Amino acid sequence: MTVAATELPDRVGGRLALDFLNTVDPRHATDRREYLGSYERLLAWAADTGSVDRATVGRLRAAADQEPAAAAAALRRVRDYREALYRLVAAALAERPVQDADLALVNAVLREATVHHLLLPGATGGVRDGWLSAGGLDEMLWPVAVDAWDLLTEPVLARVKECPGDEGACGWLFLDTSRSGTRRWCDMRTCGNRAKARAHYSRARG
Repeated sequence: MTVAATELPDRVGGRLALDFLNTVDPRHATDRREYLGSYERLLAWAADTGSVDRATVGRLRAAADQEPAAAAAALRRVRDYREALYRLVAAALAERPVQDADLALVNAVLREATVHHLLLPGATGGVRDGWLSAGGLDEMLWPVAVDAWDLLTEPVLARVKECPGDEGACGWLFLDTSRSGTRRWCDMRTCGNRAKARAHYSRARG
């Protein structure tokens, strides 16, 4: 089954790692939408973000069809990694200690990524960024892991913000690239408009 594009989350994070963390909505709500609800949806997200190319998507889909139990295990690992990475980023933003288990899982994926990260010949000459497949079903995590490594260890981390959303539920992360550095919402069309509507309603009632 192919997942419709409308079922994919908006890419408002400004970085691959942040868009990956934003695959639950709202993050802090009890009843939240899981965009990575199946391995096929994970593939759709990976293709949409470009973390894997079309040929790799086809290969991974065929492998998942052959080994559904392995695909289910890979999906669990992807989602466990997402939650560990979110807690790591949140701790970094708040300048508080990280949990050892989270750091261990994030580092395990990072080690896999760096081992398989290499330069390949470019289509029109020169070289391009590439990945050497190891046959695993969670290799779409590798570009995410490398981007997260860069994000967490560079000054740009200071520009990462968490959207408060409606009553603090959203929790989506985004890179504030505004000149003033005062962007508040993940997307003005959604969370920003909801907040404005709520404030207007409160003023009207008052």
